[in-house]
Amino acid sequence: MANILIVDDDIDLLDGQRMFLESKGYTVHTAKSMTEGLAALDAFAPDLILADLMMEHYDSGFVFCKKAKEKSGMANVPILMQTAASREVGFTFDTASPEARKWIKVEEVLTKPVPLENLAGKIAQYLKR
Repeated sequence: MANILIVDDDIDLLDGQRMFLESKGYTVHTAKSMTEGLAALDAFAPDLILADLMMEHYDSGFVFCKKAKEKSGMANVPILMQTAASREVGFTFDTASPEARKWIKVEEVLTKPVPLENLAGKIAQYLKR
């Protein structure tokens, strides 16, 4: 069964996504901050990561993703960033090109709130399930 790590400071989102994804058969670990997320990577190896953009700081998600991809064995683990930044402040992030994905360190940016069935579909797409 696939392991998923969700890193987000929104406790309700963490709990809701965790319960939903566990009902789909995934093993889900959660972290409430970039720091907890990085520590979680030392404890287990996720097959996919869902990461928020704005946690402790406005760029915590980017820092987390960069550090996660630099960890041994993590370079090919897909990371999907979840953020409301585009809706709240007008920032948009383009991951269409390989150059953008290399800079951002994520495979795709999803706009919050992500409908759970859409999230399950994206996860399945990246895990080829």
